[in-house]
Amino acid sequence: MAAGKAQVWYTDFVIGVIIFSIVVFTYFYYVEHTAYSDDTLDAALLSEAKTITNTLVTKGYPVGWTAANVTNVGLTDGNYRINMTKLANFNSWGYEERRGYLHTTKDYHFHIEYINGSVFNEKCADPGAGCIQWNTSQHLVQSTRLLIYDEEIVRLVLYVYQKP
Repeated sequence: MAAGKAQVWYTDFVIGVIIFSIVVFTYFYYVEHTAYSDDTLDAALLSEAKTITNTLVTKGYPVGWTAANVTNVGLTDGNYRINMTKLANFNSWGYEERRGYLHTTKDYHFHIEYINGSVFNEKCADPGAGCIQWNTSQHLVQSTRLLIYDEEIVRLVLYVYQKP
């Protein structure tokens, strides 16, 4: 009689594990295959772009960072004036390395331009040089910050986008 009770318990346990597995599988399948709405995706991209540009207009961390010890990239002296040494270090990295230091998994396009629109520090202008064609995305957001470079006001422009 004891053997019969154990078998019933075993069957109940197996059925419970199967039901639990189906529920877990269904949940993760649903989460993985649920598409973001366009508005939600654009809002997330804009939030990420603002976070990156907010970091870029700081001193960075550590304050006197170099390419060897940087944790957070900041391109200014803390007073919105571009530090040319920091900008040169930033420019010396490749696209993927810059993306890692910007703490993003999204694709981006970064440049600095004068108020008249002439660009003087465009990174990833050439997709053939390891950069991704950035102006073909349906989900493209822009974040702009005003800075001072060589006693002139310039715009730091960052586009963050989701590849189509």
